Amino acid sequence: METGLKMKLILFLLLIILQVEPLNSTVKQIQQCGVHCSKGLHCKSRHHLSLSRCKNQQDLNNATTIDDVNLSVVMKCEEEKCSLNLNIVIMMTLYDGVRGVVMCVHSAGMLERCQIVTFPHKARKHVAEKKVEVQYDCFSVRPEQDVFVTLKTAPNFCNNVWTQKYSIPECAHEDFRRKVTECITGELTYTVDAARREITVMVLEAPKDTDYNLRLCLKGHTCIGTGPHRLIKRQDLNRNESFLYSKALPCLCIEGWPASANAHRTQVCPFKNNMQELWSGVTYDHYTQALSWKPMCPVKAVISLCHAVGPKMCLDIGNMSLSSERNNVIFTTVDPHPLLCMKFTTEADFWIECPFSSERFPVWDLKVASKADQHWVEITSWVPARFSVGLCKISSSTTCEPAEENPFLIVSVDKTKPAVVNLSTSMCNSSICVQVRRIDVLLAIQEQRCNLQCSDQRFDQWSYSETLEKYALPLIVCVIALMMAALVGNVTLKVCGWGQRKQKPGKIPTCRAAAETETLIHTVSEDMDTGLRVA
Repeated sequence: METGLKMKLILFLLLIILQVEPLNSTVKQIQQCGVHCSKGLHCKSRHHLSLSRCKNQQDLNNATTIDDVNLSVVMKCEEEKCSLNLNIVIMMTLYDGVRGVVMCVHSAGMLERCQIVTFPHKARKHVAEKKVEVQYDCFSVRPEQDVFVTLKTAPNFCNNVWTQKYSIPECAHEDFRRKVTECITGELTYTVDAARREITVMVLEAPKDTDYNLRLCLKGHTCIGTGPHRLIKRQDLNRNESFLYSKALPCLCIEGWPASANAHRTQVCPFKNNMQELWSGVTYDHYTQALSWKPMCPVKAVISLCHAVGPKMCLDIGNMSLSSERNNVIFTTVDPHPLLCMKFTTEADFWIECPFSSERFPVWDLKVASKADQHWVEITSWVPARFSVGLCKISSSTTCEPAEENPFLIVSVDKTKPAVVNLSTSMCNSSICVQVRRIDVLLAIQEQRCNLQCSDQRFDQWSYSETLEKYALPLIVCVIALMMAALVGNVTLKVCGWGQRKQKPGKIPTCRAAAETETLIHTVSEDMDTGLRVA
């Protein structure tokens, strides 16, 4: 039973294949159309209006008249111009009472057209109950058109009706592109000046008896123009046309078509492999913390967030990914960290775009200081934020497991001052890392600082408070001392100068106070230098 069903399915598929004209097959050319019947059998055709009801099959003794039908397309050519006609070939049996066959063709938006082919009474006697062939090739059709063909006997017997849908090949058919008037769109050649962002276009093999249109467009289901088109007069078809473009997008195409009704169009896309240009349309809203990407060209891509850990390596964050072909992709409440990136994956390849890597000031910053068996973490944030802070132990090249003896702490950081966390531990080896993650957003990276040094002399980074205690206080004392010494020296010098003006001429001017002040200034300076060196 199953074998029988499989055989029927195979036969059905073969019948469908036989009804479709192969795209690259040679299309037959004719100069005149008409009706042709089996050799020696006279027949004629005329227009027919099919309105009569069908007759009962019993009048035909339950015999099948229409045995086989073959549909194809032919080109009717006059000089260099060709049009398309539907070619119908029927194999039928002429039983007594059947005088001919009715062929009807209709398509969407068009009225049904019918022809009846009849055989003279004397001719029917010679081929009674024999198979005869009928061919008719005068139904005009258009490229890419779907037509429905209905065949009936004359007179119309109810169970001898044959119907079939047939799709006319597209203008991509090689014979059509060269010969069928509707399909001749011209050939577009171009050169690109990347420095000037300019495309120069030339039209070849365009129809000679009509003007021609050119434009740039963004290709999707249709090609949407990026500006006004250029009309080239038929006498100027050898002239080059230049267009300026802003971005070398893969869907940016040159479109051309003859300036005639229902003319087909042709497109060439100079940058169709330039997928990298698509990933630049990433934006971030600081108010809503939403990271979004709007595709400038229709593209099937899966977008996910990842953590950049090397020049060509980015680890996925969570299991969140979005797909897009033409709609916006939005990730809500995202931490704008320099190492947070977007990964774009297509069928061909993947690309990584890090929108925050060029930010001059990150939203938050992390500093780590280590001494003896203690670690300090200092977090500075430009916005109010909450963080998870703790120690972890490296278990693989990409995994750091939380240390059980040191639970993670939740820290709130205000934008006015940094937060300092003391992580005391007896663990001091290269496998221990400080791990910090922002937890007040939906999507954030985990930042790690490893290779912590526990020696008194070696530090990873100084915390802000230690830096202030070590350098700022001695510096302030030094500046105050210098200012006081300068003030005292200035007053003394003024007094000395006034005393010199009061001395009598001929006496040697002396100023012991000034000399003592100068000595004092040098002494204070030396003491401050010594103090800074000690610090």
